[in-house]
Amino acid sequence: MKKATEKRNNREILGSNRALVAGCICSVAFILLITVGSMILFRENMMQSAELLEQSEDEAYEAYYVMIVSDHTSEFWQSVYAGAREEGREKGAWVEMFGSNLSTGYSQNDLLKMAIASGVDGIILEADESMVTTGHLKEAEERGIPVVTVLGDNSQGIRKSFVGVSNYNLGREYGRQVLSIDDKEVADVLVLMSADAQDTSQNIIFSGIQETLAEAGGAAVQVRAAAVENKGAFDAEESIRNLFMEETLPDVMICLDEITTSCVYQAVVDYNIVGQIDIIGYYDSDVILRAIERNVVRSTISIDTAEMGEYCVAALDEYRKNGYVSEYFSVGTNLITMENVKAYLGGAGSGQNP
Repeated sequence: MKKATEKRNNREILGSNRALVAGCICSVAFILLITVGSMILFRENMMQSAELLEQSEDEAYEAYYVMIVSDHTSEFWQSVYAGAREEGREKGAWVEMFGSNLSTGYSQNDLLKMAIASGVDGIILEADESMVTTGHLKEAEERGIPVVTVLGDNSQGIRKSFVGVSNYNLGREYGRQVLSIDDKEVADVLVLMSADAQDTSQNIIFSGIQETLAEAGGAAVQVRAAAVENKGAFDAEESIRNLFMEETLPDVMICLDEITTSCVYQAVVDYNIVGQIDIIGYYDSDVILRAIERNVVRSTISIDTAEMGEYCVAALDEYRKNGYVSEYFSVGTNLITMENVKAYLGGAGSGQNP
């Protein structure tokens, strides 16, 4: 009797376990079915959304332009891009900072090659004089893609227009800023130049500084140059710190780009030599404006970045519609000193007149 009871209990337990296993299998199968169904539905919705977005963009924009620059993360180029994008909206063109959404970092020439292969309607390029860039510009011309160069030019390639500033006049303004220093005798001026530049723009600026000082009777002032690695903020910072440790410190440092100006400002603070070097900078980022307000940076030359971006898109739009465009667009500059910095701090880093 006891054995019969044990057998019956074992059968009941076994049956209960089988029912439990079957229930679990059914639950898992149901969850998998729901998951797969949801994924399929999600994919279909995404495809439909992509199609609708594509249709919407095709209807909203008549042209697709890309901007390719040396450092798309810098505040300077972001400000230029904002001006280009806004002008593009008004002209019916979509403007993209090419490469900013890619997980892999590509060189400018790689991005230029990709843009040409993609058949974009126009390219805005911070160019240089390298043979590789020249070759790509010729390829763009052969494929009917207009290129507008900005800030950096390529005189050998076939670009439709150049948007920038007069480098000689920029050098003259730097020279005048050196001459305006009247609280000490200036004998040594160091111009910090990009080690990666492949055009003559910096040399023209340097000549403008030298000639301005010489004309004013400042022949005794030594004007020299030092190369700075400025592919990124880290490289520039390390390069400038090496200069501060190895070089005889000058009376004046002239910076020709935004990153160099910010790094020199930080270096004089870190080395506790504020006031020993007069810094003449470039651009009007919030950091640089605050440095002027604190009397660490003497002055800075600001380019109207919004205007620069607008001119780039306007040049492409004019060429696309008329088949011709002005070869050169000159962008305005502003001098910012302690006397007018507060007006700029109201819209810090705008690259525009206050």
